[in-house]
Amino acid sequence: MEDQGIDRIGRATLPKAVSRLALRGILAVSGLSLLCSLGVMLVPLFNMQVFNRVLTTRNVDTLAALSAGLLIGLLAYAVLDWLRGVALSILADRLARRLSLPVLRASAASRSGAEALRDLETLRGFIASPVCLAPFELAWSPLLTLMLLALHWSYGLMAVLCAAFLCGMNVLGDALSRRQLLAANEVAAAGMRDVAGAIRAADAVVAMGMLPALARRWDRAGRQAVLAAHAALLRAREIASVTRTLRMAMTGAMVALGVVLTVGGHASAGSMIAANMVLARILLPFEQVANTRRQWTDARAAWRRVCAVLEDSVDARYATALPVPDGRLAAEGLVHVPPGAERPVLRGVSFALAPGEIMGVIGPSGAGKSTLLRLILGMDRPLAGGVFLGGHNTALWEREDLARHIGYVPQSAAMTQGTLAENIARLGRPDPAAVVRAAKRAGVHGIIAGLPDGYATELGGFTLSVGQRQRLALARALYGAPRLLLLDEPSAFLDEAGELGLLALLRGLRAEGISAILVTHRPALIAAADTLLVLRDGVVDRFGARAEVLRALQAPPVRLLRAARPALQGTS
Repeated sequence: MEDQGIDRIGRATLPKAVSRLALRGILAVSGLSLLCSLGVMLVPLFNMQVFNRVLTTRNVDTLAALSAGLLIGLLAYAVLDWLRGVALSILADRLARRLSLPVLRASAASRSGAEALRDLETLRGFIASPVCLAPFELAWSPLLTLMLLALHWSYGLMAVLCAAFLCGMNVLGDALSRRQLLAANEVAAAGMRDVAGAIRAADAVVAMGMLPALARRWDRAGRQAVLAAHAALLRAREIASVTRTLRMAMTGAMVALGVVLTVGGHASAGSMIAANMVLARILLPFEQVANTRRQWTDARAAWRRVCAVLEDSVDARYATALPVPDGRLAAEGLVHVPPGAERPVLRGVSFALAPGEIMGVIGPSGAGKSTLLRLILGMDRPLAGGVFLGGHNTALWEREDLARHIGYVPQSAAMTQGTLAENIARLGRPDPAAVVRAAKRAGVHGIIAGLPDGYATELGGFTLSVGQRQRLALARALYGAPRLLLLDEPSAFLDEAGELGLLALLRGLRAEGISAILVTHRPALIAAADTLLVLRDGVVDRFGARAEVLRALQAPPVRLLRAARPALQGTS
């Protein structure tokens, strides 16, 4: 099979692309922070000049000139500080946009989409917040320290000692609280996952009176998270309080040092005022880090969870769009072990499907039927073997390009927000003619045409029955003339008329050379298949022409087929 033209993405290039984007943003914010650090010196220099020149000379013109210069400098500083905030917001948005699609793809495969997207939003908000500016302020602290050294070497030495001491306090606080805060985050995230899973089954939860038990579980998870974080937060607040107190004491010590130097004639009175203000600015980021340790820990935990989701993403995809396949499908030695499982769900599954051929997949629950469809769709990667559509590995096919050639109707026909036309058009720009054609083939056109807004009806504006949702999902699968159709229990919620329409559709697909795979237990649909694949315990029990497989399956394992034998014989 062909494997040329593969573009390495995922774990290989995604971190590099994100790193390049982050580096450009960091350089921009760092440059603006440098200019802001220079702007921070304006007020201390102004005060020093007022003390050293204006008070001694009593020259009001000098004061006016200094004030005008200070005003212009502060306006420039305000603009630079605003630009720095804008740069952080742009960096946060671009990183989130760059990661959103890979996170969606990876989380869809790991079924943790809501949690991963929530973590991505946490990262976006954190990067765009002023909390993220502390490292940039710290990075240019040496520049302010050089200013103190220029005033007097003892000012600079004291600033270095104070900064080193507060840095040690921050390291100590992080070491004492980080592990407990991370554990609390994990407990809270696990609780949210449990609740999110229950909400997805909201009808059953409400109908069977499970809401009080769900509320108790949520409350228990919340209390566990609070208890896990309580000790860490208390310790972090203690460190923050000590850091704040020490910073105030250090600025007082700087004034005392300035007085000694001024009295001894080693420095001017103005330098004492300037040194005190500059030291306060140097030490401020250390206090900010101590006060925002919880936000930093939350962001770090969110980033780790996002990376963990991306670790499960596909490593390689074809770099360019591939030719339209002819519907020929082949599975070769498929072996698949789901994440966290100890034994394979599928073992050595092989079959071939010709263009226009309809294959039925039958077997008991847990045999691996739905897993087989996910492998065909390229949503999961097999441990061994592969699925090839038109000679190309579906697991390596670029997702959006592959989706143009495959239609899929899952067991749960969930729809997304938007109009009916947008849902049928797979959330792309609807082609009206193609939308109507797909709806007619799925037998849902009459229902849509009877609505006041027709195809422009918003899905949230009315309630679809389960059968109508299934027909709408079938129309979505048929949109865009796919070459392969995958149907997972497509008639489970259809009435007799709907099932007859589905049989007519299958006959039309065969005539058009469109291949189809049916996972079903309905005798009428089985009778419409050309070949049958029987799965049992993840292995191929039988595969071949429908009539031959059915003759071989006269034993008890397929009592349903045996009971429906008169209907099947009429079509064989």
